Amino acid sequence: MEKEELIKKIEEIESVLPNDTNKWTGYITSSFFITTLQFVKNYIGVDSEFYSILSTNKGVRGNSASSSTQAWAARKVLKSIKDYLNLDLDIHKNEKYITKVDVINDFMEQAVILATNKKFHPAAAGILLGASLEEFLKRLAELNKIELDGEKLSIDTISKKLYAADILKKQDIKDITSWAGIRNDATHGEFEQVNDRKRIQNALEGLNLFMRKYTP
Repeated sequence: MEKEELIKKIEEIESVLPNDTNKWTGYITSSFFITTLQFVKNYIGVDSEFYSILSTNKGVRGNSASSSTQAWAARKVLKSIKDYLNLDLDIHKNEKYITKVDVINDFMEQAVILATNKKFHPAAAGILLGASLEEFLKRLAELNKIELDGEKLSIDTISKKLYAADILKKQDIKDITSWAGIRNDATHGEFEQVNDRKRIQNALEGLNLFMRKYTP
């Protein structure tokens, strides 16, 4: 996720917990804590100090008082992440982070290498990102017996067929459109649109997670 998306999601999570502590129940506070914990684990990282603070509170269970402690910890962590992001600090540690993510095909592996090597323009990684996405969607369609014969194969065409077959979700289509946009800008020489190396790295990370989710 980009900075603005992360902040928006944090604010949505924060809204789950009532501002009035008198309205807190064990059910609400526990749910809020679990949601925050999973969000930080997925989008911030388990090696972060943010996750470490939440992790120390995972074992605090059993009564409303303890779940309230969890909720306060989660609330503080979410505010801290927002403050961190608003200071334009890098939430994902360093460029080596993405290389630790398992990749599932050669295109993705090469794209990661290009994205993290400053000798290469990020557009090169963007092109491979698109190739990897298109190849994966073709395999996913084949796996699910989606008929593609006679179609003009493209990321848009295949993803819409997968969505129509209820294989992909609406959020998947939004993500795919964003990734395809990066590929199109790169292949058409719109280099100013794909000059943000961190954006390309985040896109590769998101695509990798998407591919892993739909890999049997």
